[in-house]
Amino acid sequence: MIKVCGRPVLEHIISLFKKNGITDLIVSLCYLPEKITSYLGTGNKFGVDIRYIYEDEDKPLGTAGAIIKAKKFINSTFIVAYGDILRKLDIKKMINYHRKNKALATIAVYRNSNPSPKSEVQFDEDGLITAFYERPEIKKLKDKIIWSNASFYIFEEGIFDFLPNNRASDFGKDIFPKVVANGKKVIAYEQKGYLFDIGDLTKLEKAKNYFLQRTGELTIA
Repeated sequence: MIKVCGRPVLEHIISLFKKNGITDLIVSLCYLPEKITSYLGTGNKFGVDIRYIYEDEDKPLGTAGAIIKAKKFINSTFIVAYGDILRKLDIKKMINYHRKNKALATIAVYRNSNPSPKSEVQFDEDGLITAFYERPEIKKLKDKIIWSNASFYIFEEGIFDFLPNNRASDFGKDIFPKVVANGKKVIAYEQKGYLFDIGDLTKLEKAKNYFLQRTGELTIA
């Protein structure tokens, strides 16, 4: 619910989906859920349909574990996006790429020059992911610029076979390495537009300053 350019980050994320023709949304909530439900409601005022799933605040299930609760609503290809990231992304193009490659999962990736990256994704010339490392050791990094997880995923229902029930799990740490090790087709898709993780105050200020200098680039549909 933190605001950037006068609107909550979640509203910007919803706008991105709507602009790409995606209006059936599920929002996973944990801490202070009523703050979000009271603002977003059914999603009608934003031109989308929102359903909610809830985690126990005392036992959060992580980025992957929470998705289990959404399984009952899903019967086809679906997308997972995090609620603390602002991005510019052609979702339609990514979906077409995912389907063309007949992948179980497609992961958005970006070029990362951070000396302490959160993740490293390795893939071949066809985009097939061959290795996924969460919090890679610096000494093991071969290049100064690597590909990292952009935290936007397209999945087929088969991904649920790899998600544990009623137990916390993380896509980067627990799920993707296991899926790749099992030989499933996981594809990388380059995130070319802006990408801002606003997970702490320093990152939030960086995002706000970026858009202040580029009036109109972050707009609500």
